Amino acid sequence: HTDVRDKSKRIWIVTTAALPWMTGTAVNPLLRAAYLTKGRAEAGGTVTLMLPWVERADDQERVYGKGRGFATKEDQEQFIRSWLRDSAKMPKASDELKIEWYTAWQEKAENSLYSMGDITALIPEDQVDICVLEEPEHLNWYRAPGDHWTEKFKHVVGIVHTNYFVYAQEQPAALIRAPAMKLLSSWMCRAHSHRLIKLSGTLGRFAPEKELIENVHGVRQSFLDVGIGLRDRLDPALNDPIFSADAQPTVYFIGKMLWSKGIGSLMELLKYAEESAGLRVKVDMYGGGPNKEDAESKSQRLGLDMPFHGPIDHAALGFTHKVFINPSLSEVLCTTVAEALAMGKFVVLPSHPSNDFFVQFPNCLPYSTKEEFVGNLYYALTHKPEPLSEESAFALSWDAATERFAAAASISVAEHEAMSKALQESDPAVEIDLPPLIENEKQRKLISTTLRRSRTGYRQFRARMSQELKSTAFSRVLPDELQNRLIEGLDKRLDIDIDAILVSPKLRLKLSPAELDRQLLDFYNSIGKSPGGDVLRYIGGGTDVGKQNLYLKQQAMKKTKEEQGSQQAESRENGSFIPTRSISAILREGDDEDDDDDDDPSPARWVKKALRRNLARRMQPNIMDASSEKAPPPPITKSKGSSNGNMFMSLSFETPRRERRRDFHKTFEQRSFFVPKTGPVLIRRPYIPLI
Repeated sequence: HTDVRDKSKRIWIVTTAALPWMTGTAVNPLLRAAYLTKGRAEAGGTVTLMLPWVERADDQERVYGKGRGFATKEDQEQFIRSWLRDSAKMPKASDELKIEWYTAWQEKAENSLYSMGDITALIPEDQVDICVLEEPEHLNWYRAPGDHWTEKFKHVVGIVHTNYFVYAQEQPAALIRAPAMKLLSSWMCRAHSHRLIKLSGTLGRFAPEKELIENVHGVRQSFLDVGIGLRDRLDPALNDPIFSADAQPTVYFIGKMLWSKGIGSLMELLKYAEESAGLRVKVDMYGGGPNKEDAESKSQRLGLDMPFHGPIDHAALGFTHKVFINPSLSEVLCTTVAEALAMGKFVVLPSHPSNDFFVQFPNCLPYSTKEEFVGNLYYALTHKPEPLSEESAFALSWDAATERFAAAASISVAEHEAMSKALQESDPAVEIDLPPLIENEKQRKLISTTLRRSRTGYRQFRARMSQELKSTAFSRVLPDELQNRLIEGLDKRLDIDIDAILVSPKLRLKLSPAELDRQLLDFYNSIGKSPGGDVLRYIGGGTDVGKQNLYLKQQAMKKTKEEQGSQQAESRENGSFIPTRSISAILREGDDEDDDDDDDPSPARWVKKALRRNLARRMQPNIMDASSEKAPPPPITKSKGSSNGNMFMSLSFETPRRERRRDFHKTFEQRSFFVPKTGPVLIRRPYIPLI
């Protein structure tokens, strides 16, 4: 049941972003789903892509850009299918791929989309073969109470896209938020996945018995077409105006406008290149994000030639720029780097585990220092890129990525047996890596030296105490058993590596992995479903999207109201009116009560009496039961202005004086109700006096 290659399987891919947001978690899951549809319809299988529907217009404008929003889900679905057909050149997949939606809101502080409501409840029970969670931690941080992914589906594959720990370090309260984010991400990934795929080695350990490292991303054919088409332009006999060695420099960056993407580092490197080597270049900045305006202001203060543009499809820059710079250290696996390499461009990037996959390509120029950055940039500006080879083109393609994904996502029988043994280990111990307690190396050495000195002094003190207890004087005072226990305790040593704890602390749990998964899910459920669940999600950072329980209640009330409205509309079309159940129940509940009984001072009694007194029940047979007692109708007088036999009836209601209520006075209120020629009286808003 874990074989993704089986074309009869029904696969659901759930992600956290959708086009026209040109981000990796929108583009890559869409293309993965499209390539998995190949040959699946003929075998009876399906692929369904579940995307976030950004419900609020303001969120759409912030995420997609001004004027790029959608009024309905159908409009956005049509846009996505058109992009898949025209830009990705996959017309068949555009028709065969199924697209479903879940409601999502934006959390502005994180510039991320989160589901509102339970996603699992939207998936039919007869289609739960394999589920692919793109960013399993993101999908489950603030999730509403509902079924567990691993219980609903036979096989769940989690793909970790983003290093959220790095992002959390730049947010408010980072000292608390960043370690909590890393720990929570680890819990969510291991608890909601049977198989966990990490795109690169830059990520820490989440669940060693479940995880592996594999690049399961590719680039769409349109990027490879650019690289293939560029081969002829790179002929040594030609002097191409963009890609030749002596062409005018054309350099760019594309991505989210976030400081965590390395924008500040890029500015510093460009300033260093200008000051140290006289290398001043123009860098076009493409993309949107919350830090765009601040970054633009900083570039102007530094005097850099760095124009900021809006979001754009990367393929549109295929023949306009020669060099792509990506300074980010927060990436897990940068999609734009793969796209630039596929288009035959030079790519200048830092030496980092997230870029290990790209080093194999000849046009990739990694740097470790500022000097290497300047040298690589100068080389790229003064040379032609190497033409894209067939081997490189296939390694970057989605055909190769789909093969790698199918192999990584499936679990063999032998691996399943080994995994089951590890999950049920009789001597359990699960280690979770935590972030460094102290980042500054100099401060860390000072603290570790101080702790070692304190430990040495404390051990010397314990050694002297042990020697004194062994002396003859104490042996005469203390019982032998107590003396031996004290000496044994004083002689014990806790040998720990202080430097290792400060650099890379670990949380060691005396639980088997399977038991840890179960307890994590039970713990999350007990919190998430409780009345305080929304409070904890709010404290955890979900200032808007954390109110999941409240949202579910509001949706239930809205649904009930819509159902009542449709019933009333249908009744009006049939010429009758059925009041809401609550009003009928209130009227029936007080029929046998004594109006003169003043023993009950509760507000509910006064409201019930007011409803019974002020609703013209005897004029409306549809409101009262058929068994209700008949009474003579109130006097009806025909208005002078009536026509076609329609009448206005004037009713008088009296509210008697209550002696123990000083503020109550005898009042008379006139109310006129329009009575159609045919049909009963329709009272939309009954009059309720203030009591």
